Amino acid sequence: MAYTNLDDFLTRAAARLDPPVGAMNLQESGDMDFLTPEEVAIIRPAAVLIGVIPRRQGATALLTVRPVTMSTHAGQVAFPGGKVDPLDVDEVAAALREAEEEVGVVPGDVDVIGKGAPYVTGTRFRITPVVGVLPADFVAVPDPTEVADVFETPLDFLMNTANHQTGQAIYKGQNRQYYEMPHNGYRIWGVTAGIIRRLYQTLYEGGD
Repeated sequence: MAYTNLDDFLTRAAARLDPPVGAMNLQESGDMDFLTPEEVAIIRPAAVLIGVIPRRQGATALLTVRPVTMSTHAGQVAFPGGKVDPLDVDEVAAALREAEEEVGVVPGDVDVIGKGAPYVTGTRFRITPVVGVLPADFVAVPDPTEVADVFETPLDFLMNTANHQTGQAIYKGQNRQYYEMPHNGYRIWGVTAGIIRRLYQTLYEGGD
């Protein structure tokens, strides 16, 4: 199966993602195998917003490029997001707060659909992806200290496995396979591509 239209995507998301409030039940994925027991013990919670924008020409997903000055994942494509702070009620609150700080998303304007499967990174973050619909006329207001660039990628491109390329690299002395979805000059890969791939699997695999 693959993406057909936004209504179907949102119907599947509402039915198959974890609800915005409450426990997370979807099985986590990511790079847990590359972490030592000591590293696993200090994994930090984080969250990102998969902001879907119902543009007239077709739904898109909001993405950013991290500044090269960042301590982790510098220069990489990422969804707006970051660490869960002590004052955040939960991962949803963290994702919305970070999206507001980074690209000007107004939290009250987001229709939060649900939470995807957490993704554990080799940098010791457990990232909860939060799927939400932004206004059709959303205009990003990026904070240059938080993001180097902001762009949108068609949702039908991201939710099509024909565009999910794979690559291999040596990471922490082990062979690591990663996903890559290059589009319009942007290299969507690594953690972000892994989150997208897991979202696709949650929505479009495992029965209808």
